[in-house]
Amino acid sequence: MAPSRRWTGWRWLLPALGLWLQSLALPVPAQTPSAPAAPDTAAAIARFEAGQDAHQAGQLTAALRLYDEALALDDTLAPIHFQRGMALLALRRTAEAVTAFERCVALQPDFLRGWLQLGAAALAANNTVQAERAYATVLQLAPDHLEARLHLARLALGRQKPEAALEVLAPLGTSAVPPEVNVLRGQALLLAGQTEAAIKAFSQALAGQSNHPEARRGRGDAYAVQGQMEAAVADWQVAYASTPHAELAANIVSALYRLDRPEAARVFLEAARKQFPQDAQLATLASSLEGEAAVVAAATLLRAGRFAEAAAAYAPLVAQNPEAIAPRAGLATALFKLDRFAEAARHFVLLSQQQPEVAATYFFLGVCYDKMGDYRQALAAYEAFLARADGVHHQLEIEKVHLRLPSLRRQAEQSKPRKP
Repeated sequence: MAPSRRWTGWRWLLPALGLWLQSLALPVPAQTPSAPAAPDTAAAIARFEAGQDAHQAGQLTAALRLYDEALALDDTLAPIHFQRGMALLALRRTAEAVTAFERCVALQPDFLRGWLQLGAAALAANNTVQAERAYATVLQLAPDHLEARLHLARLALGRQKPEAALEVLAPLGTSAVPPEVNVLRGQALLLAGQTEAAIKAFSQALAGQSNHPEARRGRGDAYAVQGQMEAAVADWQVAYASTPHAELAANIVSALYRLDRPEAARVFLEAARKQFPQDAQLATLASSLEGEAAVVAAATLLRAGRFAEAAAAYAPLVAQNPEAIAPRAGLATALFKLDRFAEAARHFVLLSQQQPEVAATYFFLGVCYDKMGDYRQALAAYEAFLARADGVHHQLEIEKVHLRLPSLRRQAEQSKPRKP
């Protein structure tokens, strides 16, 4: 941790305090056993100085003990509460740090650094309401304070209040400002649905710092909203190279697949999984993309007329994900082409239950039943097909069914119902 900034405003305190006490010329009442002891400011300052030495040396526990001893002698000195809060914050004892900074600013309400650190401690304790109040007080004391204004903008964005964030940032203008200002402005504009304005703000931030990771990611997000995936990926990859995040990696992989760059997506995903091996989102994405690749490979076999190989490729995919439409449709088609009509029919039945509006399923189901000699079910399937068929897209199949129906009806009437 960085050494604590040493408090140096004490040298005037003791003589001034002595003169002030002498000027009062008031009688000192006799001390009774129940009366509180008078503050021993000189001893408190000595303990405080020793505490600062320990603090600067990185001995936080020792520093905290000395600050506590100083406050036991005189707890009215705001700087001691401040330094104690800094030590507690460094020790991640955030709730106690908040209390220390509260006491500090109660004793010295115009102490800017006290309010700033109260805001930081409140944020560390996940108390955003108190943090917002603290930073707002800083702006009341110093309206041009940049750090407090940026914190307030971030807090407004965290509350999903982009308009409030833009209002806080407005006095800073758009030119000659640090990149963080335009990054926050871009995030607020994007959240408000003003995508073009957001891209402009992020670009202004990048004009000052070309590889700013938040600006690159924000502009990439805005491009993605517009459907400009090439531009989005370009910005996201620059952001990722600087500040890797698992969520950003998932965005890049998905975008590369959308851009029909599966090999680039596979390579990027493989590297990201090595960097974030425990990330559930990347693991799910990898599993999903592996499944998609397997479906594509099986479909290639089907289109090539290699029906037995296609059926063998589709079967485990259907077993792994019974609700997925594409693998089951591919398996049903491959089985149909192999004249394995009973097996194909079972899959066509399930497909008709999953997507009852798809006419072609009923046509192939009808053919399967017809080939199996189950004429009653074939007739029902053909009639379901005709009820859904499109005269433009299914013209040939409609003609085939109409040619088959007269004889099929006779066969259905003569046949006995099949046992279910």
